[in-house]
Amino acid sequence: MMTKIEENSSAPSSALIEVDKTLESLRDSGFDLATASGEVIDNSYEANATIVRIRTIEKTIPIQSKGKGKSKTKQTKTIDSIAFADNGNGISYETLPNALKLGFSTRYNQRNGLGRFGVGMKLAAISQARRIDIYTKPSGGEVCYHAYLDLDEVSKGSQTLIKGEIVDGFPPEYLDLMQYPQSINHPKKGKAFESGTLVVWSKVDRLEDGGKYGSAIKERFGELTKFIARAYRIFINNGFYIELNGKHITLHDPLFLLKNPKVKQNFGEDLQADTIDEDDIEIDGHKVYVKVTLCPKEFRLIKGQGGREKHPITKQEDPRFRGLYIPDNEGRISIVRNNREIYYAIVPRLLPNAVKELDRFIGIEVSFPADLDEYLQVRHVKRGAEPVTKLREELKKFLERPIKVARKEIRKVWKDTETAQQNKDRRHQSAEEAVQRANISLPAGKGGLQLDTQKQEKFFEELFLDLGIDPKQNPEQANELRERVKELPITIVDANWPGKELFEITHLNGNATICINHRHPFIQQVYDPLKDLASSDSSTFTTEEAIEIAKKAEIGLDVLFMAYAKAENMSRNPEIYDDLRSYWGQFSQAFTREALGDK
Repeated sequence: MMTKIEENSSAPSSALIEVDKTLESLRDSGFDLATASGEVIDNSYEANATIVRIRTIEKTIPIQSKGKGKSKTKQTKTIDSIAFADNGNGISYETLPNALKLGFSTRYNQRNGLGRFGVGMKLAAISQARRIDIYTKPSGGEVCYHAYLDLDEVSKGSQTLIKGEIVDGFPPEYLDLMQYPQSINHPKKGKAFESGTLVVWSKVDRLEDGGKYGSAIKERFGELTKFIARAYRIFINNGFYIELNGKHITLHDPLFLLKNPKVKQNFGEDLQADTIDEDDIEIDGHKVYVKVTLCPKEFRLIKGQGGREKHPITKQEDPRFRGLYIPDNEGRISIVRNNREIYYAIVPRLLPNAVKELDRFIGIEVSFPADLDEYLQVRHVKRGAEPVTKLREELKKFLERPIKVARKEIRKVWKDTETAQQNKDRRHQSAEEAVQRANISLPAGKGGLQLDTQKQEKFFEELFLDLGIDPKQNPEQANELRERVKELPITIVDANWPGKELFEITHLNGNATICINHRHPFIQQVYDPLKDLASSDSSTFTTEEAIEIAKKAEIGLDVLFMAYAKAENMSRNPEIYDDLRSYWGQFSQAFTREALGDK
């Protein structure tokens, strides 16, 4: 009889994994170019690098295409290799082979850095390329070391181990990368890094222009630039320098609180957002910091503005919004782990009443320590961090008020701008001129005849204030309005204020000024749509839309008459309004005939 030991020693066994097949399958681990590059940048930052320089090497390859029975040869671009150079501490000779080993990390499962699991940089690299070379010069040393992983050699069986070797130096074609850039203000610019690491992805096979793995190369690297600018914004703000193909990447803060060089370049000043709310949410003894901002007013003056292809009024491209990525912000949450953004996307059912188009002007940042990784379902691929139910409910509760406040403010600014534009465009000019002509044969007005010079000036100060006109900044606009009010028997101006008033009327020297409240429901739902319909091109509205507006106007006018009757009915002696009604009918008849003709 076989003993237990003999039985176990003769039992079949197997290696833990088929290395070549496992590595091939791990190539589809969820990385794209941006998040894969981020893993290398993370390692550089954690190695105390202050500079990261990235360069791509393209090549043109022939491809065969078929058309009408004939085979044609075309040229297409592809990325041959991508190099990442930094001035960090470098990697020791003993550690270097492990740097390409899956699962190895000197910081495994630590929560005070950017990585945890020891798989990010390796998976990232093989997701884009079939060979990874690492050249490094450790801090304080004079010797360079090299190690590599080549999937083709692994597949053939010619590479079974990752070995470190001593080399003469960094490859000649990358020596200029391993030095301080000439473009920066640094005492060592142009000189070689004292220490650092060069990571080269070669045999890149997933960045072909128009290839099966994605869109054009230019678009992919545009996405990479946006990712770096946003994900590392806090580090960049503190002096971390990142360069892509010779171009310094400046930060992009979707909350518009950090100084963005593009904002100053485009608008001429450092515009910053308003913080609507910020506070800590406590989860099981840990704090999640939440911040909600409203981007600068200059970005959102006009409805439809803020990065759209065409200006909503001029119909021209507005270059001021280039590189600000405002539309990207629509409903997205920026989740930041240990000061590095790991997620920027819409979290379903988090914002009140769903995501709105105007939410592109609202910035939301959720910042948390790595101790809460499980609450945000952080994965080894740093491109996902969706809050679990417990945290989601707390976030949803917190965000409701500031989001509503921000949306209200956005709409208010739109309305202010719209009414100011209406005043500037003189949208009531035809009616005002018709009334001026008709008024020649009508009794002169008596309101405001008793006002002295001081009271008249007070009248205009209040009018300018209501309309948001600063006479010092816009003297021409103020003087033009002043002359209209003095000359015309009745002037119409547009404003908006919280209140139940449909309009307000003030009187000066027998003339009247009507200030229409564009926040009133009747104005918003009946009057404004009619004005828009009348002033728009016929192609702007469909027949059905125009009919719908007309139906609302029909009902609205009936309601307007009835509202007036109700107002009279609030008096115990409504007969006192007889003269008012007679004058109203008389003057509306005269003005209508002059403005529209006597049909």
